[in-house]
Formats: sequence, structure tokens, C-alpha cells
Amino acid sequence: MKEIKISIAGASGITGIELLKIIDKHKYSRVIAALSRTFDGKKISSVFKNTLNLKNNNNIFFKDFFSSSDIKESDLVFLCLPPGKSMEYVKYLIENDYKGKIIDLGSDFRLNNPEDYEEWYGNKHILKEMLPRFVYGLPELNKKAIKNADYVANPGCYPTSAILALAPVMALKDLKFGSVIIDSKSGVSGAGRKLKEEYLFLNISENFFAYSPLKHRHIPEMEQELRKISGSVDKISFIPHLLPVNRGIFTTIYIGGTNITEITGITDRIKTSYNNLYKNEVFIKFIEGDIPRISDVSGTNSAHIGFMADYRTSTIKIFSVIDNILKGASGQAVQNMNLMFNLSEEEGLDMQGTCN
Repeated sequence: MKEIKISIAGASGITGIELLKIIDKHKYSRVIAALSRTFDGKKISSVFKNTLNLKNNNNIFFKDFFSSSDIKESDLVFLCLPPGKSMEYVKYLIENDYKGKIIDLGSDFRLNNPEDYEEWYGNKHILKEMLPRFVYGLPELNKKAIKNADYVANPGCYPTSAILALAPVMALKDLKFGSVIIDSKSGVSGAGRKLKEEYLFLNISENFFAYSPLKHRHIPEMEQELRKISGSVDKISFIPHLLPVNRGIFTTIYIGGTNITEITGITDRIKTSYNNLYKNEVFIKFIEGDIPRISDVSGTNSAHIGFMADYRTSTIKIFSVIDNILKGASGQAVQNMNLMFNLSEEEGLDMQGTCN
């Protein structure tokens, strides 16, 4: 197969460096340009020592812009950028006659409605006409569209953990419910490299707290995608928390006010729905009535999901864990790349995780 030439904008962020490490193990791709205004002109391995062992991408220097040759030669551009920046780069690429594919790991193209984007992110969307061209990149639920896409919006980390967990249950049309509460805990790497007082070691170590409990930016993304699965979903309640660990997300979901006591064999039907939806998905492990742990997925592109039916309170409780940097960001981005270029989804993603 022809080599996939890749450029990365925002290459010095946590997701950008993780992409470099994954692509180094990918048999069919190579990085030709890595952008970082902060480290312009510096060799990547001189700044980030965890890239010293890269075999195929160990001689790359950061640059601060895409040259005309980068744009011409690139088959794929990854955008690892903060809100409002990805659309600026997409505009620049299009204006410079870029012909390749784009995967945006940022948030600029996840929401279908530009008014939702402007409400939740506080920015005017400058490429509203491009929104319909971006496919929501959750491979287990949107595989066919991703395979045929030129532009993919990589999901957020919290939505990945929640939507994968909820989809099989939301697909049961006779299940009625009153509320969906999503309670997520994330490792501090989810906050990126920006320096904030609450992320300092003395504040995060031996500590645990919620943040953005009323209007986290991932809420409209989750509501949008869950409505596509079930018209019964209107609004969700989402509360994120910060854990004193490096990486990983543990999400607990409470589907309350259900009619599970009125549906014969509902527990088995829920199990069947999970098994039917994910039986051929290599990165999803449904563990039925067990409770997963972050340590089981840390350092992998996997999601582990379990559930329990609480008949006493008519509540379905779902548990989901992912690595926020891999399945929640860079790993899923490479999974999408593999689909877009007709490769095995597992290429470059055969990871055994960290030691526990």
C-alpha cells in the first residue's frame, strides 16, 4: 500500500505527542510535518524525551506553519487544537488547495448546528458551510460513514465514554425513562498542558473535585448524538470530576425513572443489545455485570463497559472506562484514519496497556 503522509497541527500537545508515538508503530504512515509555535525549530526528541525511542519519526523538527509542499504532499492532516483554532486551519488548507483528508481532534466540527457551537463555545463559527461535510468519528457507531469520509470530527473524551455505554440501552425502543445522569471522572491529562493552579501537583495530589457542573462543553455533543440513537433523549445531566491520576476516565451513568419492572427479561435483553452491537468491535469489551477499572484500559484503545439493573429504584446503572488520551483522543483518531484509508482498525493500535 502507498505510504500515508501525515501532517499534525498542535503536535506538541498531549494528543499530538501521543499521535506521533502511535504513528511511529503504524506500518503504512509517516509524519512529514509537525506544527508547534511554542517549539518552532526544535527537534521533537530534544523537547519530549519520551519520543527518543521513535524509530521512523525520530528526526522531526517542529515548525510554525504548513509550507506549500506540506499541503501538497500530505494525504492526511490531524488537527490537535483548542476551540476556534481548527476551523482557522481548515480554512487555510482549503484556500491553499489542500486535496487530502482531515481529522479534527478539536471541537470545532463536532456540533451539527453552528448556533449550538456559538452558545456553548462562545465563538462565531467561520465555516458553517463545512459542518455537514464532517462525519462524527465514533467508529463503533458510524463506521460506514467514516470509511467514505474526507473529513472527520473526532469525538470528545467524555462523549466517547458515555455514548458507547448508552447506545445499546437507548436502542431498546420499549424502554422508557425519566432522566439520564452522566457522572465522569477523568485523569488530569484531560486538561492538556496549560498551566492552571488547580492542576498543580499540590492541588491535585490526594484530592478529588468536580468542575463545570452546569454547562460543560461536551453536553451538547452528547445530547446531539444520543438523539440520533433515541428520539426519547432530550437533555442529560453531566458532571465531570478530576481524579488524581495521569490518564483514564471512569463514567457512571444513571438512567432513572425507567419501566424496567414492567418489561419481562429486560436484563437479558440489555445484555443481548450490547452483544449484538459490539460483538465484532475489537476495542469494545462488554463485561456484563462486572464493574470495570481504569487500570484495565490505561495505555490501550479499548473501552470496557458493564451494567446493572437496580429494580428497587427502577434505575439502570452503566459503568464505562477508557483511556482519555487513546480511545478518548489520539487512539480513536488513528482508528478513524485506518477506516478512511481502508486499513484494519487495529493497525498501530495493538497496545497491551500499562503494568498494574
